[in-house]
Amino acid sequence: MNQQLILNNILQVYQKDELLYTGNERALLIPTKGFGILQRDLIKNIGIDRMKSFYFNYGWSLGEEDAKNVIDNPSLSIKEKILYAPQYHAAQGHVKPEIFEQHLEFDDNGKVISFRYKGKWEKSYEAEQHIHHLGYSNSPVCYTLTGYASGNVSFLLGEKVLIKEIQCEGQGAPCCLWEGRLLSDWEQGDEEQLFYYKEFPIIKELEQTNEKLMIEKNNLSMVTKLHMDLSAEIIKGNNLNTILEIVNKRIQKPVVAEDVHHQIQSIAGFTPEFYTPLQNDFINYIKNNSAITKTIVIHSEDVTRLASPIFLQDKLVGYCSFFYKGSKIMPNEIDFMIIGRVASICSMFLFHEKAKLESVERIKGHFLEEIINGQSRQDIMKKAIFLQLNLSGDYYAIFLQYALRNLAQQNELTLHEQIFENVSTYFLEKNINLLIGQRHDSLLILLPVNQLDNKKLEHIISGLLSYMRRKVRNSQVLAGISSKYSNIVDAKEAFEEARTAVRLSTKEAPVTTFHELGILGILINVDNKPAIRKIIKMTLGCLYENINPSKIELIETLYNFLVNGGNLEQTAQNLALSISGLRYRLNKITNLLGCELRDPELQFQLLLSIKALKIVEPKWNEV
Repeated sequence: MNQQLILNNILQVYQKDELLYTGNERALLIPTKGFGILQRDLIKNIGIDRMKSFYFNYGWSLGEEDAKNVIDNPSLSIKEKILYAPQYHAAQGHVKPEIFEQHLEFDDNGKVISFRYKGKWEKSYEAEQHIHHLGYSNSPVCYTLTGYASGNVSFLLGEKVLIKEIQCEGQGAPCCLWEGRLLSDWEQGDEEQLFYYKEFPIIKELEQTNEKLMIEKNNLSMVTKLHMDLSAEIIKGNNLNTILEIVNKRIQKPVVAEDVHHQIQSIAGFTPEFYTPLQNDFINYIKNNSAITKTIVIHSEDVTRLASPIFLQDKLVGYCSFFYKGSKIMPNEIDFMIIGRVASICSMFLFHEKAKLESVERIKGHFLEEIINGQSRQDIMKKAIFLQLNLSGDYYAIFLQYALRNLAQQNELTLHEQIFENVSTYFLEKNINLLIGQRHDSLLILLPVNQLDNKKLEHIISGLLSYMRRKVRNSQVLAGISSKYSNIVDAKEAFEEARTAVRLSTKEAPVTTFHELGILGILINVDNKPAIRKIIKMTLGCLYENINPSKIELIETLYNFLVNGGNLEQTAQNLALSISGLRYRLNKITNLLGCELRDPELQFQLLLSIKALKIVEPKWNEV
């Protein structure tokens, strides 16, 4: 009886003309399963996030309407008006409510400064239908209930209040626990949640989505046009400077392209001198972090850098960067799109240049083979003109021999190509025009003297070997240099001299000129090898007979001892031996030779014989 009186007092339920009314409003009786079906179909058609917003706003509006029924009642205090909301909830069959914590505080002007309510809901119709149609949820599901409570209290207090579920029956909890605070007292994310629910209807979302799509379309059109324009510049044969100048004018920001060694390939928007401190910052950044493999933002003291890697055939070869004034600038999305395209254009340009260089080098290599094979001087001079080479003057032949350590079989071809490419690049950077040919484990170089520009050839070749050690790991490159020749038809003889010289090159002394061989080089070069082998056998005696790894080791020890002028400390250091270990080997060599190693004449004969051995027997080159 009491429950019926409460129901009538709150809802004022009656019938008129066979229709149902509550107060002055016509009412409907709808089973809760209808709500569940609607919820299921809304999720299907507009998604769960939009459904949450829809139900929250729906509940908010209902809460405001019910608040209007009590707000002007002078007989009720504000706290009593707030307590009407749970009663409406219960009377309408939404939930069985209970409030167990109430705190409401006003300032002297009647403004709410603190609101903290807590309570629980049992038998939530919303949780019940969610479980029935969708199963248990990972988060609270009573969207209309929280919307109703939030809207009701916000209307009564004149301040934004957010009621949140802490746990929910829809999650499998025994009851729903909720907490209410002023919106300003919640964390920032909760404020944003209310804004999303209350202030962002679906039509505005659709409008914003359409605007974003239009912006994306315009950005894509602009980036595509820029990419096409830059591609056209490559087709025209223009260089990287022209390409970056176009980019700089379009985006109005400085642009730099540099290789992995931070050598500037092109710059637009500021001078190389201005870039130097920024370059140092970039070098330090990469040292302290891993290599850049995707577009990233780097903040420094006064400048922000947007950097993108440049790849060539899946290998990192450089970086493209945009620059912004200010240390905390965040580049916009279109700049990320543009720099990706510019980096790909740089890759295309480098690939084009690489293909062009390889084509020219193949032609030069074929031409060098024709010269070595005895093509007439007249034909050589005609073809040299097309390669912008003057072969009418003096030249040197250089024989580069390389060994690749710890080489995987599948990488052998790649490493041969890498060595050829790096040698070509070295001379290209030195502005030296020459001919390069490739043989197995060796390169042949014909270098005209007019390309040296008064520089010493040995210094250039030593620089090349240092460059190769940096560029190609697990490799050892040795060089032999011929004497100076003047007639191009003698190139074959010049390369024989260079090949003879390289056989005396070692890890400690990797460059040998034919002149350093002295008379030994001339004697061997006239192809008197049988007689030379006979002299070697007579001089080395037992060391040369029945050769085995142990004797090879002794010959290496003897050679280093003789080359170092009998200096024990230097020899031991070269061979990574102790002095006592070296003395042991020398005593063994003395016993095998049957003579004293300190004899100057004998030292000369032994050194000459081992050098000859290294020349006439290529397999002894490692000795």
